[in-house]
Amino acid sequence: MGKASLYDKSHHDTILAQTISLSFTQDPLIRWLRPKAPLWSPSQSDINNWQYRRVQRAVLEGVVLRSSSAAELAQQFPPRGQQENLPESVTVEGDKDAVGVAALLFPPRSQQRWTLPRISLALRLWFLDLRDPVNDNGADEKRVEMLLDTHDRSMDMINDRYHVKDLWYLEVIAVHPSLQGRGLGKSAMNGILEYVDHQSIVLECTAEQNVGFYAALGFEVIEKVNLADGGEAVDCWVMLRKAAQKKVDSSR
Repeated sequence: MGKASLYDKSHHDTILAQTISLSFTQDPLIRWLRPKAPLWSPSQSDINNWQYRRVQRAVLEGVVLRSSSAAELAQQFPPRGQQENLPESVTVEGDKDAVGVAALLFPPRSQQRWTLPRISLALRLWFLDLRDPVNDNGADEKRVEMLLDTHDRSMDMINDRYHVKDLWYLEVIAVHPSLQGRGLGKSAMNGILEYVDHQSIVLECTAEQNVGFYAALGFEVIEKVNLADGGEAVDCWVMLRKAAQKKVDSSR
């Protein structure tokens, strides 16, 4: 089996954004946030524009990691079993330029630096937001605010309870739907852990069946959050992987 190499490269943000949309179409949290809206689809130009702007902001505030194309990874990671009922819109054959894996990763504040390219991007995004604001119009604003408030409380709780310094935050790891179930997610996560040099990292798992996957990689559930509104609810699992202690060379 191959290795899903991730690299920090922000070009082709549009197709990278499409992989994120496709990967989270059926996500329980996304569906709860968008109760009356259609599922995310590449055919929705407003969603594509919003997701693209989201990726641009991640380039500004954090790190955007991507793999090679879905077509290339399909050869490196053969299917474990027969994939059934995949919509045509997510097959590799119909989207050969699609990004196989994408991740939005945010470093600790102590590691954030203002450089000239970053300042330039900040100004461009400010101008774009002013001239051409984009939104996920299908999202329920009240529920989005609930999610953001809960996220902030969880991050504060981690700092207060665990006194973690230099905490990374993995907001998104997206595997193209045509590649899911091939062991690609584990390979990509190992690449992310290497990228952060096994420092402390937190994520919010939005699907119960994935909790065990992250636990096997060293994450532990530190809080289970229930978001409820109007008789509809969804659970999220805040998971923390503490910094790995570096081995001491006993020969010295």
